[in-house]
Amino acid sequence: MSKNAIEKIADRLGGSKSEKEFKTGLVLSGGAARGFAHVGVIKALHEAGIKPDIVSGVSAGSIVGAFYCDGFEPEEIFEIFENNKIFELVKVDFDNQGLLNINGLKDLLKKNLRTNRIEKLDKPLIITATNMEEGRTVFFAEGDLVDLVLASSSIPVLFSPTMINGVTFVDGGVTNNFPLEPLEGKCENLLGVHVNPIGHYDPEKGLAHLAVNAFHLSIASGIDLKKKKLDLFIEPEKLKDFTYYDIKRSKEMFDIGYQKAKEVLDG
Repeated sequence: MSKNAIEKIADRLGGSKSEKEFKTGLVLSGGAARGFAHVGVIKALHEAGIKPDIVSGVSAGSIVGAFYCDGFEPEEIFEIFENNKIFELVKVDFDNQGLLNINGLKDLLKKNLRTNRIEKLDKPLIITATNMEEGRTVFFAEGDLVDLVLASSSIPVLFSPTMINGVTFVDGGVTNNFPLEPLEGKCENLLGVHVNPIGHYDPEKGLAHLAVNAFHLSIASGIDLKKKKLDLFIEPEKLKDFTYYDIKRSKEMFDIGYQKAKEVLDG
């Protein structure tokens, strides 16, 4: 009988002592409201006895990663997101940089996160953002946690950029929406969750919805190559039937992430 994913991971961890720094690393993609699926996946991993030691996240993945590495259980993370309508916490702000700002998200992060510096989290977290002045990806492992999450989540055109040390940063997904690179060669097992299967577009949702969909379509390339480097890759295909701002269907997306992870782990 062939071994399932859980047994293969257990065998690898139970072998001879590894020279790698971490046992299990987790990569979390961006994906706006589809990020609820990340939380469901982590719940399934925990139930299987798999608890990542380090996380690399971008955009929505950086938000989930911040809470997870700050010691919150998956159910706690979902409750915070659901109760505070996390992806609705934007305010119209017609300035010369963006249509929206994310002050609501900033307030939520400051109110609920226990740790203010990324390097002081319970588990190591690497957050990806895009340096707009140099057009390059930056991987952060030090700095103000809230500022880094906001920088990683600032979708161009829709949201105002975030300034860090006088440098302009926008959504890390612009240059890297699946930040595998910081964990390569460092983990005995490398897991990844991609919540951007290409699918549903609703023209009735308006310009903002169009912009978000176009943005995520433009950054979808490269995932096929990256997933070959993982020990476990989870992409909940059913998410293609959800828009990036299907806030009211958050529990459905959480459950889809959970069920897909269970399926992959048992496969």
